[in-house]
Amino acid sequence: MSYLLAKLIGFALDAIMALILLDVIGSWVLVMRVRLPDWAYTLLQTVHRAADLFLGPIRRFIPAIGGLDISPIIALVVLNIVRGAIASLLL
Repeated sequence: MSYLLAKLIGFALDAIMALILLDVIGSWVLVMRVRLPDWAYTLLQTVHRAADLFLGPIRRFIPAIGGLDISPIIALVVLNIVRGAIASLLL
């Protein structure tokens, strides 16, 4: 039972990390003004809104440094630590 729970939580945390990485890559694409179909812009906006649920609280405490937003880095490190802690507790 605890193995299954650890795997489910690990999968959810991996999905959140992938979402954050997609948001970062999407922001680079938008900054470079790459021409994309309308559905791709809609998808990028949806990913950004979803990732902002996790990155927003971090951005409130740690503002951008010289125009560089480090909140995704912090979020990924924290999520990785949480995943490791949950795995060590449940497995």
